[in-house]
Order: sequence, then C-alpha cells, then structure tokens
Amino acid sequence: MPRPSQRDRILDAYTDLVVTSGPETVTLDAVAAAAGVSKGGLLYHFGSKEALLDGLLDRATELNAADLATARAAPEGVARYYLRTSVTDPAGDSAVFRALVALLKLAATEPRAAAATRRCFAVWREAMAEELGDPLTADIVAVVGDGMYLRAIVGDTSEGLTGDLEEVLRRARPR
Repeated sequence: MPRPSQRDRILDAYTDLVVTSGPETVTLDAVAAAAGVSKGGLLYHFGSKEALLDGLLDRATELNAADLATARAAPEGVARYYLRTSVTDPAGDSAVFRALVALLKLAATEPRAAAATRRCFAVWREAMAEELGDPLTADIVAVVGDGMYLRAIVGDTSEGLTGDLEEVLRRARPR
C-alpha cells in the first residue's frame, strides 16, 4: 500500500485531533506536529484553518459518497448495509466513521460542518427511500441506524437489532 501523501497525513491528523481532543483545542501547530510536518508544510497544503476545515468537509463528503456507492453495489441492499455498518464502522474505526464523527463534533459550532453532515445523512435517506419505496420508512430505518451508531460508539453492539436485521426492516416497512 502506498504511503499517504503529506496532504492526507495532515487531514488524518486534523480528523484525529478533532475526534480525540475536540475542535476547540485544535491549532495549526498541533495538526502540523501530529502529521509530522512543519507548519510551513501544512500551510502549503492548507493556507488557513478554514482551508483545513474545507479539506475535512470535502474528504468526509467523498468518503460518504464512496460508502454509499459500496452500499448500492452490495447484494444486501442499501438499508441493510446502513444498519449493519452502523455497528461495524464504529467498531472497526473506519475512515468514514472517523470523518463523520469529526463532522458531528464540529457541527456544534461550525455551521458548514452541520450542513455537510445533513447532506451526508440526506443522501443515505434518499437512497433508502428509492430502495424501500417510501421516504418515511427510509427515515425510520435511518433513525434506527443512527441510534445503533451512537450505541456502537460507546460499545453497545445492539445485539437485539443486529441479530435480525431482516426483521428490523420488515417491521419498519409500511403494510
């Protein structure tokens, strides 16, 4: 596997610091140190803290789109994939999980992060509505998945739900 670019290492460091320390504590100096680059190297790729945020927003959106493409291609379907990965992504500490957690942490104080998070959620609901044939059912499945995601973050595997995703989907579908 090729070594990540300096730009990717900087975004990784920024994401990790936002997730582990909170956005209010993140400085350009801290990001540069965590990425193993000089502050000048960081500023070469991201001329300001705003540009660094833009990079994270773009990355999170790209990772979300790639994850949705994977779900669309999966034999299990988008809704089942969404529910399953709501537990496995946090447990596996995937890139998309870390990026979305960073967005969620930033969303409390950064309107652009909140808007990006809403867009990420919306594309999943739209895809599930296409698959399930009903926007309300898609929203219900999304909310269940989001709850499973939050539980997984704190170590709760939602075994009752994950043990029978087909039953969860059956109960969510309109009659």
